Amino acid sequence: MELLYINNTSFLAGGGGGEERANEITKRLAANGHEVTVLAGKTDPELPNETVDQGRRFRHVTCVPAFVFEYGSLGYFLSRYLFAFVSLPAVVWLLYREEFDAVVETMTPYPTFAVLAAKLFGVPIVATRHEFFDWSCYDVYDPLTATIQLIVQNFLRVFEYSAIVVPATHIKQQFMEYGVPEERLTVIPNGVEYERYRRPAIESDPGRLVVVGRLTKRKRQGRLVRVVRRLRDEGHDVRLDVAGDGPARERLEQLVADLDLGAHVTIHGFVDEERKIELLNRAELFVFASTQEGFGIVLLEAMAAGLPVIAKRLPVYEDFFVDGKNGALVRGEDLQTFADAVHQLLDDGDLQRSMSKRNPETAAQYSWETIAERTEQTIREQCADEQRSYASSLRGLAQ
Repeated sequence: MELLYINNTSFLAGGGGGEERANEITKRLAANGHEVTVLAGKTDPELPNETVDQGRRFRHVTCVPAFVFEYGSLGYFLSRYLFAFVSLPAVVWLLYREEFDAVVETMTPYPTFAVLAAKLFGVPIVATRHEFFDWSCYDVYDPLTATIQLIVQNFLRVFEYSAIVVPATHIKQQFMEYGVPEERLTVIPNGVEYERYRRPAIESDPGRLVVVGRLTKRKRQGRLVRVVRRLRDEGHDVRLDVAGDGPARERLEQLVADLDLGAHVTIHGFVDEERKIELLNRAELFVFASTQEGFGIVLLEAMAAGLPVIAKRLPVYEDFFVDGKNGALVRGEDLQTFADAVHQLLDDGDLQRSMSKRNPETAAQYSWETIAERTEQTIREQCADEQRSYASSLRGLAQ
């Protein structure tokens, strides 16, 4: 198949879980012989206009002048916001010039107007939506971002995408209640390169906790810092490694200083994959307090490393995580409840060992190879449906 992938952020410039998913799937689709073109925003001014990477052809759309990137993260966020508008001529031109079998739009988090172009040229379009947004997103995001998310989410029920892929059953149910027909929704979870994460040669450090994720309001790393303070006040020798960077970093560093935890909480900033794997394997537990996730891929990564997980309970985890078997899911917002869950698991060596054995086996069920195969199957089915619909239309005209 010849496929056009569209994403507002280039896979070659980092990004979050959505970009990682699209990157891993497109690499495998290209390796399986499919022609993959990726149209993405130039969220890094150093990105080339066109390049080839691991069998995929990348075309980067310039959304803002290069000098805007000199103003901190302004260039990055403006590129993401403007990509939907600036990219439309490029989408139309590509669909006019080349014969794609399908368009796949990965919404991270905003849709573009590609659905209009795909309908114009009669090309099936598959959307990948990572989470559902309701009014609670104003508690998680800034007002502008939250408003845009609520407005553009209507694309999914107003326009007839050939299929909408979501990572969790809970998100599918939310979209069905929102008015999206069930037959247009397909659940394909995120994946993990589970073989990479388990490093038996690295010894874990008793009492060491780790969290991985972008430092933002919704990830709630500050809550974990407060848990560490509470546990240490109760006499427990715990330490916390925080891997990740983001707009909440300065506030988090100030909280660590205010709570006198400089010797016990380390904010590592952005770390590469190897360093992340090392931090996971040096820890005894993975802790996560995020209030909103589309899937929770970092939980799977920690499980692949053999770590028991303690996280705030979110419905999207229920497809792959069993409370009490893979770790503990904490209800509510009470700090003491979270701290007690950490303490109880640190003190129960037998339970830790059983979870450390079970969790890599769970993660192995979510290999990227399996996820790519399911994605390929979904795209093929939509292409076949489009061909049948076209043939039916021709027969109708002939009669």
